Amino acid sequence: MVEFEELGLAVQFLILGLLIWMAYNRNRNMPKLESEPDYVSKFESLAGDALMDAIEKRKATVEDVVLEDLPLGEIKQLNQQIMEKFGELEALTEQFATDNQSTREATRNLRMALSGNIKDRGNWGEATFESILRMSGLVEGVTYHRELVLTNSSKPSSRPDFTLMMADGSAIAVDSKALLGPIISLYESAMDIPKESERNAAFSSIADNIWNAIMDKQRGIKQREYPKMLEEHFGAQGPTFTLVFVPGDHILSMAYKNDKLRDTYGRKKVPLQEAAYLNGVLLATPTMVMALLTMIRDEWAAYKIDEDTQKIQDLAVELYERHVKFGSRLVEIGNGLKAATKSYDDAVKAYQGQQGIRKTGEKMIDGGIKAKAQNKELPELSTSENWSKPAEVQSLERIPTEDG
Repeated sequence: MVEFEELGLAVQFLILGLLIWMAYNRNRNMPKLESEPDYVSKFESLAGDALMDAIEKRKATVEDVVLEDLPLGEIKQLNQQIMEKFGELEALTEQFATDNQSTREATRNLRMALSGNIKDRGNWGEATFESILRMSGLVEGVTYHRELVLTNSSKPSSRPDFTLMMADGSAIAVDSKALLGPIISLYESAMDIPKESERNAAFSSIADNIWNAIMDKQRGIKQREYPKMLEEHFGAQGPTFTLVFVPGDHILSMAYKNDKLRDTYGRKKVPLQEAAYLNGVLLATPTMVMALLTMIRDEWAAYKIDEDTQKIQDLAVELYERHVKFGSRLVEIGNGLKAATKSYDDAVKAYQGQQGIRKTGEKMIDGGIKAKAQNKELPELSTSENWSKPAEVQSLERIPTEDG
């Protein structure tokens, strides 16, 4: 429909153009009479307005047809959705800027911590380890202690950074500061070396530094004998290693990778990690520490279940002993009642038997004594054989015993 209307419009424009052209040529070729009206000029003035009116009318018609066919509702809804998405994008941009600022601050704080002196770095390592402790679910003062002084040991001034308590009463010592200061400085220096061979040599020096920190005869970790001190202090033997925390998997990874190996305990070319463990030191990254703490937490949970089970068993034994004691007392009361009943039956027989006192009383009645005693009757007594048990007692079932 629209195509036919456009074709008709084009034909009209063509005819109108031909008329204008013919009028123009006629006006140029023929002499103009003074008395003749200027029809051509008038036509030319009117032709333009007619053409513009036709264009405007056709334009309005085309717009109505186009708008009628367009899905305006969907376009409006889509436009609304686009505006909403732009709003969400703006919110995400603001959130990204905030997160980026937080990341920059955290990076700056970490850089400041790592660029400080050895003491500051040690404190950072200690704080990092304690945060992992809290995430693991262990409780300070119960399942772990911070800087506990081992006063009951042969080295009463011994004070590990952290003491992890085991469910059996033993403990594990944790050193979170001994290695952190020097090896981070060495690692930073190694990362600044552009040449790979020299950089690997620097990483190898990190492994040597760790080994020296363990084996130093004056202040080495091995010389502190934490496992022995903990055994003396708590009276329970625990693991034979000291856990040394290094808050950087990448640092130990590069040290292990470039380790020259070493000789210890009669063995040759032992890797650093194994050599450290043979000398009572377990080098632990955050990942290893989290796994170890989870095992300790689970052990405490199992111990708690066993402890509760033992309490229930102890209560059951106590209750059974009380049953035995109460039953024994009932037996004694029953024996007393049986003895009293037998004595009662004997007394009844002595009172009203063939040779009993009642016979003497009957003879006294014959002598007129009853009348003088206001006609009081002699009592009739029955033995326990005529007694009946209460219905409640008769209906009780027999209590089973272990013998059946």
